[in-house]
Amino acid sequence: MADANEEKKEVSGTGSLTGAALEADDVLAGAEPWEPIETKLVAWSLVIAAIALILGLFLVPTSVLH
Repeated sequence: MADANEEKKEVSGTGSLTGAALEADDVLAGAEPWEPIETKLVAWSLVIAAIALILGLFLVPTSVLH
């Protein structure tokens, strides 16, 4: 934590983020490793979302017309 305090960057300006304000190392410092189960959860969430989208696109127009 002492290193983080020593390496603080002074940012001045209008409050918008710039490339110099944040470095990838600063953002990813202390990030947990990605677990295989998280990959499966993300993949299945996308599959379920795609199925829900397809069902919604089919069911909504047919329910409105009848």
